[in-house]
Amino acid sequence: MTVDVQRKSLIEFSTDSVRKVGDASLLAVEATKTARAGEIGIESGLFYVPRVLDFDQDRGVLELERLNGLVTLLQLAIDKDARLLELTDRAGRALAVIHEQLVLPEKIKCPLPPEWMASNFNGGPDQNVFIHGDFASVNVCLHEASGRLVILDWSAAPIVGRNPTFGSRYFDILWFVACLFRGAPGMRFLRWNAEGMADVFLKGYAKYGLNDISSELKKYLPKICRLQRQKIWFLAGRKSPCKAVAYLCSQVFLYTHFRKFLRNYKL
Repeated sequence: MTVDVQRKSLIEFSTDSVRKVGDASLLAVEATKTARAGEIGIESGLFYVPRVLDFDQDRGVLELERLNGLVTLLQLAIDKDARLLELTDRAGRALAVIHEQLVLPEKIKCPLPPEWMASNFNGGPDQNVFIHGDFASVNVCLHEASGRLVILDWSAAPIVGRNPTFGSRYFDILWFVACLFRGAPGMRFLRWNAEGMADVFLKGYAKYGLNDISSELKKYLPKICRLQRQKIWFLAGRKSPCKAVAYLCSQVFLYTHFRKFLRNYKL
């Protein structure tokens, strides 16, 4: 049993289920998003979402299928697994399909903070879509037994509040890229190929017709950099003083590369 401090929710694990206990209204949104995303995953064949087994509105309890043998994309990157880049490409394609097909009831449409709401003035695909909300390399996994890409945790990242379900598609896109850059373990940050992983991911996403991705990334650069700094400081604050200093030194290096990558990226 573990408590998620950021979300203030209780998570319990059993052999074949994950049980979340918390705010009933937030869990109701997560249950709805999870169920619809699961349908999209099956229809597209690109990914799988653990099934909703039960939701008790009165008690604020959400029970989800637990898949054993999951390995996160972050762990695959740490292990330098040969399957990593193909799975990262698939993650990009999966997110594009999610943004295209995830349509939720109007009553649970809750916007991201204003800076992450697009104006949609430039034509082409709508920039504001229903989002995953916490699309990160720790929530995108490989199920070893089946070879499926599995996408977890359909509640919004605490850093933008727990309620948002709708906003710029670039929030999900850039949140994933940001996670890749801050994911290097220990002293491996000097040999961490975040640029390569991010490039494969973005190209995978763009396969579904989003041609103006490079210029849009630059528009959101100040916003995602601000969130990246906030997340780094939060994570540093959870470490002992010595480990925090070492962590911050590595993150300064990675953050510099993160900004340079987005500033210069061309697809």
